[in-house]
Amino acid sequence: MEGIRVKSKVLYAVCGLLVGLGMARAAQAQISYSPANYTALMPADSSQTIPPGTVITLQNCQQYKRFMPIGIQAMFSQSYPFRIGSGAEFSMVVGPTIPVPMDRQLKDDTEKYAGQTKLKKTAAGGYTVEGYVAGVPFPKPSGDLAGEEILYNAFYGFIPPIYRYVTNTSLIDRFHNIFHELTEVVYWRLSHISYPGMPINPPYGDGYLQSSRYFVLAPEQNHYTTQLALQPVDPEKVQEIYVFLPSLRRSLRLSSAARCSPILGSDWVQDDNSDGMAFQIPNFDVRFLGEKKVLFMVHADNPGMYVSENYNLQGSMPAFPGPKVGKWELRDVMVVDTSPLPSMGSYCYGHKIGYFDPDTWTQLGWDFYDVNGKFWKFNMIPMRPLKLDSGDVTTFHSANVDIMWDFQNAHVTLSDPNAPTQFASQINPDLRDAATWAFPGSLDRILR
Repeated sequence: MEGIRVKSKVLYAVCGLLVGLGMARAAQAQISYSPANYTALMPADSSQTIPPGTVITLQNCQQYKRFMPIGIQAMFSQSYPFRIGSGAEFSMVVGPTIPVPMDRQLKDDTEKYAGQTKLKKTAAGGYTVEGYVAGVPFPKPSGDLAGEEILYNAFYGFIPPIYRYVTNTSLIDRFHNIFHELTEVVYWRLSHISYPGMPINPPYGDGYLQSSRYFVLAPEQNHYTTQLALQPVDPEKVQEIYVFLPSLRRSLRLSSAARCSPILGSDWVQDDNSDGMAFQIPNFDVRFLGEKKVLFMVHADNPGMYVSENYNLQGSMPAFPGPKVGKWELRDVMVVDTSPLPSMGSYCYGHKIGYFDPDTWTQLGWDFYDVNGKFWKFNMIPMRPLKLDSGDVTTFHSANVDIMWDFQNAHVTLSDPNAPTQFASQINPDLRDAATWAFPGSLDRILR
C-alpha cells in the first residue's frame, strides 16, 4: 500500500504525480486483508484532524489516507478498474463533525434494560444473546467481547415501527452500461420496539425482529417482482427470504443456503440486507479492531443526496458521491472484523469489516474480502438524520443512500431514494397493517 508501481524507472510517487504520469499506466499493488491496515487508521483519541473546509482530491489524498476507510483508499489507489479521477466532481469536501442524537425512547429503554442482556457462547463457537428486551443492549462495549457487543448493538438497532421510500436503483457494469430500476422499499419493526405509543413486543411480531419488502415498480418487464425478508429475533436463525414472481403469479421461498445470492440482481447479497446486518452473528469469529477517526457522510444535503446525477454515474468511479451530495465529516467509529466459523461451510466472504457510529450504533460502511483475503467490495451508506413522527431527529439503518462497489468485477449498485423517507403518518393505511403486509402471506395479494 505504500508504493505505486509504474512501468517506468519511477517506483514510488505520491497521488499527485499519478496525474502527470498517466493514470492508465499506474498500477499499485491491490489490497489484501491485514489487521495492520486497520491499525494504521487514525485513532479516535489522536489530536490529528482535518480542518472543516479542507478539500481532498487525487492530488493531495496521500496526506489524508489514514482518515479514509479502506474502500475509499482503494478508489484513490488507481489499482482497480474503477478509480477516483482528478476532476472537481471527485472532491471530498470536509465539514464539521456534528453529533447525532439518539432517539429518546431508545435512550430511555437503554437505561432501563441494558443490564439485562448477556452474551452466551454457542456450540458453533460464536456468541448469541439472552435477556434482551429493548434499547441498546451494550451501551459501553468493552473487554474481549467488545466486537460482539458492538455487532448486537447494530443488529437490534433502532428503526421506527414502519417507514417507506422509493429508490432509484442504478446497476452499473464494467463497460459503464447502466440498468435503472425503480423500487418501493418498506420496513416494519416487529418486536423489541422502542417507540412512543407502541408496545415493545406486539403479538403479531412473535419470533421476528423486522421485515423488509422490495417491490419493483419499473421497468415494466420486472414490475410487481417482490422480495420480502423476515429477520428472526434469534440471531442464530437465518433470515427468511420470499420472492413473488409475477410470471408465475405466486411466491417462492428461497433456500436458507441462498444467503450469498444477489438481492434482485444487485451487488448486495441476502446477508447484506439491513445495511449489512442480516448475517448470523453467532456463526462468525469477531474481532474488535479499535475506535478510529474516519471520514463518512452522516449529514448529507437535502435535496442533493436524493439526486442520482450527483453520484458520477458516468465517471471513472461510478456512484461516487460528489460535492453536491454533501460534506464528509470525521466520525469516531468502532471497527469490527467478522470472519465465518467452520460451521458456516462455504461462505461468500472471508472477512467483512464494519464501521459503526456509537452515537446511534448505525453502520456507516463495510469492507469485504473474498475467501482468499483479496479486497472485493466496499459498501458505503451516505445518510442524514431524519425527523420521525415522534418529533425526534436521528439516524438508523436502511433509510439512506446505499452504494455497493464490486472492485474485482467492476460492478456498482447505487440505491438512491428519490425523496426523504416517509413514516406512518404519510403511509397508506393498508401498509401500516404490519400483521398482514409484513409477512409472506401478503405476497398473494399483489396482483389482485
